[in-house]
Amino acid sequence: MDSNRNDKGNGDGGGAPRATPHLLVVGATGALLPAVRTATARGATVTALARNATALRDLEHGTGGAARPLARDFEAPGLREALSRAARDRPFTGALLYCPLATPATVRTLTEAVPPGRPVVLLLTSAHAAPQGEEGDAGPWSPALLPSDARPVPGCRLLVLGWRTGPEGSRWHTAEEISEAALRVLDAAPPGDAVLGRVRPWSTRPSA
Repeated sequence: MDSNRNDKGNGDGGGAPRATPHLLVVGATGALLPAVRTATARGATVTALARNATALRDLEHGTGGAARPLARDFEAPGLREALSRAARDRPFTGALLYCPLATPATVRTLTEAVPPGRPVVLLLTSAHAAPQGEEGDAGPWSPALLPSDARPVPGCRLLVLGWRTGPEGSRWHTAEEISEAALRVLDAAPPGDAVLGRVRPWSTRPSA
């Protein structure tokens, strides 16, 4: 990934500072938990969406109320209305979305909760980079090769989660590594897509 970094972690997209950023984070008690902690420590308010109500309450307490719990299954009816209520007093200034099991319609609803022009980062699993057809195992790959429908709305930034390799073999990234990358993409200026780690050769992909 690009080593240039904006450490605000607030969804300002590299523009002028704004009072009390408000991020929507889906996956807030899992892969993006460190991102929630980092963003709130930097002064942002986070609407944290996850299924685990207990974990969300712990997160709210641990951030002094800066992380606002939104406990629900994102595929349950009423998602658009719930997001609208969460942003009623303070519109979202950005979003980090890790919801690999969500339907395309749900992903679109989540991205559309953020006003146009504000940064939205959609995290995609490495499966989106799987070789297609006669494509070779070690051929070059970038997010530009993704189908057009991988981007739910124009301007949405994509972060493809690859893996790390080392002397002891391959491994998936930790929540801390994923969160750091997601915040970097959120604040990147100019905006763009990214791959965390590697997705080739495909034969080096971790098996579990």
